[in-house]
Amino acid sequence: MKLTPTILATAILLLAGNAFAARTGGFATADGGDLPGARYFTAANYQEINNIITSASTVPGGAYPLVITYTGNEDAAIATIVMDHNPDAAGNCPNPHWNDAYRQVAVTGYTAGLTILGADGSSGNFGITLTNSSNVVIRNMKLGALGGAAKDADLLRVDSSSNVWIDHNELLSNSHECNGSPDGDLTFEGAVDIKKNSHNVTVSYNYIHDHKKVGLDGSSGTDIAGGREITFHHNLYSNVSQRLPLQRGGWTHMYNNLYSGITDSGINVRREGYALIEQNWFENSVNPVVCRYDATLCGWWDLRNNNVKSPADFTRYGIAWTPDDGINTVTAIEWKTTAVFPKTLPYVYESVSPQCVKNKLRKYAGVGKKLKQLTPVACLGRDDDEHDMHDRHAPAGDYMENYTKCADAGEICKVKTGAGWVAFGRKGNWVTKYIGTGHAVSCTVASFGSDPGGRPNKCSYRVY
Repeated sequence: MKLTPTILATAILLLAGNAFAARTGGFATADGGDLPGARYFTAANYQEINNIITSASTVPGGAYPLVITYTGNEDAAIATIVMDHNPDAAGNCPNPHWNDAYRQVAVTGYTAGLTILGADGSSGNFGITLTNSSNVVIRNMKLGALGGAAKDADLLRVDSSSNVWIDHNELLSNSHECNGSPDGDLTFEGAVDIKKNSHNVTVSYNYIHDHKKVGLDGSSGTDIAGGREITFHHNLYSNVSQRLPLQRGGWTHMYNNLYSGITDSGINVRREGYALIEQNWFENSVNPVVCRYDATLCGWWDLRNNNVKSPADFTRYGIAWTPDDGINTVTAIEWKTTAVFPKTLPYVYESVSPQCVKNKLRKYAGVGKKLKQLTPVACLGRDDDEHDMHDRHAPAGDYMENYTKCADAGEICKVKTGAGWVAFGRKGNWVTKYIGTGHAVSCTVASFGSDPGGRPNKCSYRVY
């Protein structure tokens, strides 16, 4: 664990205030620890992350913004636990882990700003829980096969925490159920559970796979909290069973997600919640949009421009529906909007077609993708990989060809014109990020996901 922090020069950020809060494409505007006075650390295991946060928690809310890069690798533990939950023909698993201790990073009452960033190649067999915290960013973390379901061991949990961005992570377990599991259906707990008095959360570019209960929006029929506001965009769901999410009240916006291989039920809108379901791709899935077990207090869905347009498309895309069987369910089997989404979205977002989501999203969602975002440019045939190839062959000056300087390290880069691309680095060493024209980004390692080693790094934007 590196305990010597680096404090970046941030005079411009101090002047900028909230005007340049992070553009998450959703309800969150979290900068995390990427703020004036931030301190940067690395940690090799979850205990070290906890120690760093504890050391910074000497005053209520936290003494300073934190950016913690996690470098550990627990792939072996993840693989072992996955194998231990492969049932035999009788449904028995060789070595269940639901009674294991909950291995977790516990973030409680931290409001000064926190980013937990996984280094490429890292992985963790632990969870991260946020309680009474705000302005938190979790990115590029591979978390999987966490034991301790009997102890409510979620991979990611947001409890009474607001302004949270969960971005470019990979979450997995084993979707099989083992005989003897708690309540008969808890071999593993949730992947992303958002509960209690949590508001303004964005869940984006995550790869969530081989998991049974993906996510809660509310823990029970009474956990409404005035209505949570959550955006789910550009997530890739594969071989998952249910809860994408299980929504209880509030407002959710799902756009540009790829839902593939839902085996039980997908977006479950309950307790008079509203869901805007826009420009997603659904395939090979059972009950993709429902109100399950709550027909008397169903929520409403607004279906807009998804790949499925009508029941005539069900066979083409492998969409199936199961009968009610007395479980008090309403489904979208007629594929019609049941109510127009009533909330004015407070954020700007850039969506692409469902076909582009199908064709391209796998290259962007999950870890090790340099935090790349799927843009309309990529849908036209020129994607980020091609852009990166151009970068690597650019001249080794302070700025790439056709780029102009916009900020030094620690300052704010404002993209006034051009193509919306920003390069971070110097003299042949760059990483790039698309943020769009008219937007801004902090010229920091935390914003770009890696240190290109420009010594010093600078930011520039592409002028055409």
